[in-house]
Amino acid sequence: MKINTLSLSATINTAKTVFFGHEKKHFSIILIILLASLSSACQMTTSTNNIHNEGSYSDYYLWLKTLNKKQVLAEEQKQQAVLNKTLNKSLNKPINSVDLSQGKLILIYSLANTPLHQPYKAKRLLNEHLLASNNMSKDDLGFTMLLRDQLNTQLHLIEQQAQARKKFNKQSDEHHAIIEQLKKQLKRVNQQLILLKKIDQNINERG
Repeated sequence: MKINTLSLSATINTAKTVFFGHEKKHFSIILIILLASLSSACQMTTSTNNIHNEGSYSDYYLWLKTLNKKQVLAEEQKQQAVLNKTLNKSLNKPINSVDLSQGKLILIYSLANTPLHQPYKAKRLLNEHLLASNNMSKDDLGFTMLLRDQLNTQLHLIEQQAQARKKFNKQSDEHHAIIEQLKKQLKRVNQQLILLKKIDQNINERG
């Protein structure tokens, strides 16, 4: 009976060792998976923040496209505040901070279908930006040049539309003037007809 008890005790101890050994192994695996997930989440968060903080202009523009009108307005106020704050500081402030905020504002004002769509203002800022920037990456420079071409095309179309509207308004005014002139002529003709009818009536009464 004693031998059986010792054998049972040894079996239980062996089972505990195996169980807890596997449990530690499983715990280690779970811990590694959790750490990897947290690391991945941190990288994704950093990457998302970098899109509109330190990323390229193309990444920032794509991020702007995901915002609603209210969020675009808030972003414009944020970048304008950053730009004003940077300009008000001493000249020791790195110029690329000004360039970055100004570049973002250009993209905001170039964004169609928003209350802030101002292509003329975007083009003016873009010209200043290209003159002042000397540390732009090749990708950002290419994107900026493409944006400049698109703004030029857009402004040309706006000018054509304005000229067409001006021409239409001029023609419309001319047509209205002609119509008013014809109305006056018709009024004079009617008055003459009435006068002729009165003369004819007087002649008939005397005859």
